[in-house]
Amino acid sequence: MTRIGFIGVGTMGLPMATNLVKKGFAVTAYDLNPEAVKAAAAAGMTAAASAAEAVAGADLVITMLPSSPHVEVAYTGDGGVINAARKGTLCVDMSTIDPAASRRVASAAGERGIRFIDAPVSGGTPRATDGTLAIMVGGSAEDFKAALPALQAMGANVIHVGPVGSGEVAKLCNNLIAGVAAVAVSEAFRIAEGFGVDLKVVTEVISKSSGNTWLMEQMHPVPGIVARAASTNGYAPGFMTDLMCKDVGLAVDAARNLRIPLFVAPAAQQVYRLASSHGLGRKDFTSVYSFLKPSAGTAPV
Repeated sequence: MTRIGFIGVGTMGLPMATNLVKKGFAVTAYDLNPEAVKAAAAAGMTAAASAAEAVAGADLVITMLPSSPHVEVAYTGDGGVINAARKGTLCVDMSTIDPAASRRVASAAGERGIRFIDAPVSGGTPRATDGTLAIMVGGSAEDFKAALPALQAMGANVIHVGPVGSGEVAKLCNNLIAGVAAVAVSEAFRIAEGFGVDLKVVTEVISKSSGNTWLMEQMHPVPGIVARAASTNGYAPGFMTDLMCKDVGLAVDAARNLRIPLFVAPAAQQVYRLASSHGLGRKDFTSVYSFLKPSAGTAPV
């Protein structure tokens, strides 16, 4: 039985790790949040008191963390993964972070004889729960093949994009599109609402037209249209507004470094920043629809 050390069993990490348990992997879990560790234990995992304990003796290490600094500290900090893991251990970072940070971690891991690939995911909590995530992998073909059984336990579409960092590049591109789409769909449906048109009928029309998007089909920002959507469930986060703001920001920063002019993405990033400042940061990113409410008649638009 493959032994997996799983670090980061929060909103996304817990259902992902639970699917590994269901597929027969022995998972030892750690999270900075003690309640998350308790939930992991209740799902059949072995609870660890530290990242080092989760990694000790593992054949495969998986990390699912919020940001680049979290990942770099988890791997290279005191008591981090690359100090605790056995030489030759394969590490899979499934966080969405800066591709450059992913490459830095891979380099530091390689210096200690630790193998590393990046494998960010798309699909939110519903697909994490179902085990049907899309997983984009950056790393060597050999390491991709070694990680594949575990990745297939969590995802329905596992794609080898290229060398280390390539998975992160694909994920940033994906989330840039999804983030912009959520704002665009929200704005369009606020317009339809303003004219008094039935939003379910508008959804049906768009679903058969050129404006249709996966986001509208699966994660419709208007409550009551898609039963499983976060919007219908009080915008309980499948993917938080703060995280979407972070991801769109990573894409914007990458474009600036590459000297690529962007116009729509920075505007979407600003919308998410404003939504977060209005208390929606820990709600699902599609809650941007509730932020884009019509202004009072005397307010500037």
